[in-house]
Amino acid sequence: MTMQEASALDLDAEISAEAEIEKNETRDAVPLSAQAVRVDAHIEKMPADRRRVFQKVAALAKRAMKTAAEGDNVAAARLAHKAYLLAPDMALTNHVLGLMLYNLGRLSRALDFFETAWKIDPNDAEIYQKMGLVAWKLNMLDAAERFYRLQYQLAPTAVDAAINLGGVLRDAGKFEEAIEILRTAIYAHQENYELWNSMGTVINDSGDPVQARTFYEEALRLKPTYGRAHNNMANIHELLGEPELAIPHFDAALKDPADAMEEATMQHGRSMVMLAAGRIEEGWAANESRLNPNRAQATLFTLKTPMWDGTDPEQLRSKTLLFVGEQGLGDEILFMNTVKDLLGAVGPDGELRIACEYRLMPLVRRSFPTAVVGHHMSANVEGRDVRVVPKLEEGADFWTPMATPLRAFRNNLEAFPSEEGFLTPDPETQAAFRKQIDGFGAGLKVGVLWKSLNMNARRSRFFSAFDAWEGVLKTPGVDFINLQYGQVEDELALAKERFGVTLHQPSDIDLKMDLDKVAAYASACDLVIGPMNATSNLAAACGGKVWFIHARSSTWTLLGSDRQHWYPQTRSYFGSGFQDWENTMARVASDLADQASRQA
Repeated sequence: MTMQEASALDLDAEISAEAEIEKNETRDAVPLSAQAVRVDAHIEKMPADRRRVFQKVAALAKRAMKTAAEGDNVAAARLAHKAYLLAPDMALTNHVLGLMLYNLGRLSRALDFFETAWKIDPNDAEIYQKMGLVAWKLNMLDAAERFYRLQYQLAPTAVDAAINLGGVLRDAGKFEEAIEILRTAIYAHQENYELWNSMGTVINDSGDPVQARTFYEEALRLKPTYGRAHNNMANIHELLGEPELAIPHFDAALKDPADAMEEATMQHGRSMVMLAAGRIEEGWAANESRLNPNRAQATLFTLKTPMWDGTDPEQLRSKTLLFVGEQGLGDEILFMNTVKDLLGAVGPDGELRIACEYRLMPLVRRSFPTAVVGHHMSANVEGRDVRVVPKLEEGADFWTPMATPLRAFRNNLEAFPSEEGFLTPDPETQAAFRKQIDGFGAGLKVGVLWKSLNMNARRSRFFSAFDAWEGVLKTPGVDFINLQYGQVEDELALAKERFGVTLHQPSDIDLKMDLDKVAAYASACDLVIGPMNATSNLAAACGGKVWFIHARSSTWTLLGSDRQHWYPQTRSYFGSGFQDWENTMARVASDLADQASRQA
């Protein structure tokens, strides 16, 4: 951004605009404060003959920060803007105006002014902290890492530099580098509870929650009321299959959130562990927190129709209800478990409209012929995807996101349906695929998948390495079929060369895009084995036999039980604690051998 472009800032427009939604939670980051600019230090850098000229600028900058500290971000921004207009070529004015725009939630504009301040004074360590945090929140990890490394070089003993650099490296999957940065900082600042907490989060995300717990415990010993450490301890208990122990830590964490985004994340985490603990009715009610726009992963909506909150189905009688997909594709399939209930609730004089992912439309139309089926879309607003529903909203009495009706219809395990499947694959396509599958051999026909398409560093912890499948894939009497979408060439070659097993490739189907065909193909198999993702959910929702593989026993979809009640014909496999793949896959291999021998 040039100074000419910066001077064109329309402050009133920035003030009236909505806050830009953060794309990344920046977990455990050291937040910026209104007092984070040392004005006098900036003035001292000025040549002596110019210091007097900038006294008014300094006074405005100090008033701006004082006003922000008192909670009036709008007035603070106006003061900072006045200072900037007096001296647009000064690092201080760009720095302070950027900070005030940050406080208003105008992240991208704040970054523009921070970058200008940096170009004017590249030796100011404080500016790198601010640029790093904004880039991190906007999920620009490479840029954030560069900024924090520069801050760390200029201020190697600064605790905030170590914590924030460690956090960015963690989110980028560079765990060893993050651990080394934080280890050095802890050695120099052994009483700093934030450093111990940050180290715990790096170790936890690397896949070792047991060791991470030790660091969180030390953080809480140093500061027993520290909300972030309580939140992280809650997550550890959930990973280790102890959701009831997580709830008190979430309660303690919610007494000390750092900001609205952190509070929303904590509330959502608490709702998930309540469901995992089997406290289903409470959990669904608390789970409305998932819609809080302060949560980075929340699905945002722009519908103007009143939202039905899922508490009273009688409100829907003879009404037109718009049922809108949310979250990921696998969740969207899962939540259609309640469509038949909703059709019953609106009755013959009402209408159910389903806005689903467009690739699901043929399958959903066939499955629910009395419903009106369309698709939702996403628009980019303020750097964040917002869900819109063109056409379907017109004339609707209510709308509801797909998980909300669970409050009305799935408040206990007995309320889940007993029939095997609620989606209807095309019978002719299914028969044709079964003929193709029968050509692979005489054994049990088992479709396998092993990962998600979205495999970032944190998410990959919940999926087994392909090597763990060796015992399963070597089961005699089984013909294995690849149902994994995405890049799989390396795994297919590994199975062939190291395991001596051929994973047959389906033909006439795109495993990512042709979801109607995927539903027919997967449900035509004798069995599907894999984690819960779009494909395995489709197979189960169409009545197919599925064995789900879980990283832990406290997966929220189990609802405190040992199987997925969403799909009564399925089984769930998990070990002791977290990532107990050896025992989990051994059980799968043993049960599969029994199944194959019975069918032989």
